[in-house]
Order: sequence, then C-alpha cells, then structure tokens
Amino acid sequence: MVRAIDLLAAIAVLSMLATPALGDDALKRELVEQVSEVKPPVLARYQELDLMHKQILITLQTLPANQITATTREWVNLAAGKGGILQKFDELNDLASKGDPQSHKTALTQATGLKSDINTLEGHKQAKENFITIYPRMALTHFFTDQGVYFEELAENENDTRLSIDYYEQALIAYREAEDLTKTTYVDLKVKELGSEYRFDMEVANESFCVGEANFEQTMSGLNNSTNLIAVVAGILSARTAERELATAYELYTKHGDGRASQIAEMLVTVDDAHTELVAIFLRYAAAFGAFFIVILVIALDRIFRWTHAVEDTVLGNEVIG
Repeated sequence: MVRAIDLLAAIAVLSMLATPALGDDALKRELVEQVSEVKPPVLARYQELDLMHKQILITLQTLPANQITATTREWVNLAAGKGGILQKFDELNDLASKGDPQSHKTALTQATGLKSDINTLEGHKQAKENFITIYPRMALTHFFTDQGVYFEELAENENDTRLSIDYYEQALIAYREAEDLTKTTYVDLKVKELGSEYRFDMEVANESFCVGEANFEQTMSGLNNSTNLIAVVAGILSARTAERELATAYELYTKHGDGRASQIAEMLVTVDDAHTELVAIFLRYAAAFGAFFIVILVIALDRIFRWTHAVEDTVLGNEVIG
C-alpha cells in the first residue's frame, strides 16, 4: 500500500515537472503564430519596424522552450500584441498619412507618449538581450524626423504668418524629439525671428489701422454733411490721412496673410471714392464763392467807377464856376 502511494506521488511529481515543458512549447507556438499574423502596413513604411518584427520571430523560434515564460508573453504582447508598439506605430502612420495638419499634430502627441512603451520594453532583459528594443527607438526617431520635415515644409509655404509660426513650432517639437541638434537650432532661430518680426509688424499695422479707421469715419462724416463746408474740408484732409494709414496697415496685413487685409482693401476703395467726391463738392463751393466774390468785386468796381466820375464831375464843375 505504501509502495503504491509512493508510486502515485512519484508520478504526480513527474507530471508536475513535465507540465511546464509542455506548456512552454505550447506558449512558444502560440507566440510565434501571434507575431506571424501581425503584419500592419506600417512595416512597409518603416524598415526599422519590419526588422523588429522579424527579430521577434527569430528570437521566439530560437529560444529554448524552457525560456519561453509568462514574462516572454508580456514583452511580446507589449511589442507586437493588441495595442502594442507595432499597432500604435501603425495608428501613427495612419494619422500621418492624412493631409490635414491637425492629424499630424495628433500623431506627434501620441508619438511622444509611445516613448513610455519603448522604455518599458527596454526594461525586459530578454527583449533587450536579443536586440529587439533598438528598432522601435530608431523607428520613432525616423517618425519624428519625418514630421519635422512635414511641418517645416508647411511653414515655408504658408502665407499666414501665424500659421507659419505654429507649423515651425510643431517642427521644432519633432526635431527636438528626434534629437536632431542642427535642425532644432535652425528651426528654433526661425521661430524667434519670425515671431519677433510678426509682433513688430502687427503693432505698426494695428496702430495704423486704428488711425486710418478714425480718419475714414471722419471722411465719411464729411461726405454725409456735404452742406457744411467745414465738414467737407475736414473730410478731404482726413481722407488723405486715412489713405496713408490704411495703406500701411494693408501692406503689413497682406505681408503676413492676415484676413483683415481684404476689409482694408474695401475701405481704401471707399475712401478714395469719397475723397474724389469731396473734392468735387469743394470745387463747387469754391466756384460758388468765386462767383460770389466776382459779383461783389464787379459791384464794388462799378461803385468805385461811379464815385470816381462823380468826383471828376464835381471838380470840373468847380473849375467852370471859378
């Protein structure tokens, strides 16, 4: 009876010892099949990720079965499982393949967060020893560089300076994450120079617009009170100032792609027409006053002429009497 119990115990122990080996083989096959099925489009875009994918398969296939553990499953899932690094890279690639800048901004933000996953992967000794961790780091640098180029090109071809500065700032973030010192220094300088120029020009433009707008209103007031000569003259003088100041604002707003330029263009046309009309009104006033003064002058000359003749007649009469 005791021997039977000992035999059963021995069988149980052997079964327990044999189970891990069988389990490891099954886990190995499971992980190899899992990674083999993971073929996201991003592998064709980034060679580093394709190499990572192949290296994971090589590692799983070459590792002894007894070294395939739950920890192995953990880092494999982190690298190539659902919601893993490869899938997240694929999502980044999908966002970055769209034409709108906002999608690229979102991709940049998500890529920055992906660094945490890569750091976690590097914490797995088995993955690190088999050189799997170097590939996602290289791919991420490649991705950031691509985004830096994308935003830099956008900035260079953008007419709206505000957007251009924003794109340069995004490029700066990308190049900094890619640890490209040369590009980071260049774009950082570009952001500072363009920002300084924009702020100065906008200060001048806004001040000119305020002055021009005030004189524009004065011009229109003169036009609306055309029966008042003083208002007409003030309108003419204001129109000249309005044209000068609005032209300055228009030039600077146009330079920086500001939408207010179109509004000012309309104001310039309006104030020019108003100035022409006010001058015509003034000339009519001038003609009327000129005619009035001519009449006064004629009357005055006529009276002087009559008075002169009267004096001459008086003098002549005195001479005859004398």
